[in-house]
Amino acid sequence: MTRPVDDATTSRRGLIVGLVLGVPVILFGIRSAILDAHDTHPAELSRWLIGAAAAHDLVLLPVVGVVAWTIRRVMPAPAWPAVRAGAIVAGTLALVSWPYARGYGASAGNPSLLPRDYVGGTLLAEAAILVVTALAATWAVVRARGRTRA
Repeated sequence: MTRPVDDATTSRRGLIVGLVLGVPVILFGIRSAILDAHDTHPAELSRWLIGAAAAHDLVLLPVVGVVAWTIRRVMPAPAWPAVRAGAIVAGTLALVSWPYARGYGASAGNPSLLPRDYVGGTLLAEAAILVVTALAATWAVVRARGRTRA
């Protein structure tokens, strides 16, 4: 007997495993935040989490969607996987390096807290990602054209 084809991207088994593993972790986090309220400040933590979720859903997600949609329409099909991977890496680096580049946490009394040129380092790393992505995308397009000619 064959099973019907399901076009869903998440299997029921995966959902169950995710819930079995994820719910206890979430409950442990909530419990810890409440028990250590003097350190975690649950009201402030809740505002931050809700604000981060709202910023993600209302700002970051639409921007990423529009950028991905635009890139997908411009790039040749063989280049898309490399460009998508490069965009994910570059975007992640930009998000992670933002607080350092902005200097959050810097202190005039302790210059060793943020001792590097984070803007320059981030730009250099982003340039390297761009070069590697361009080379990989070009190689993919050349390979695809070579296959169609043969």
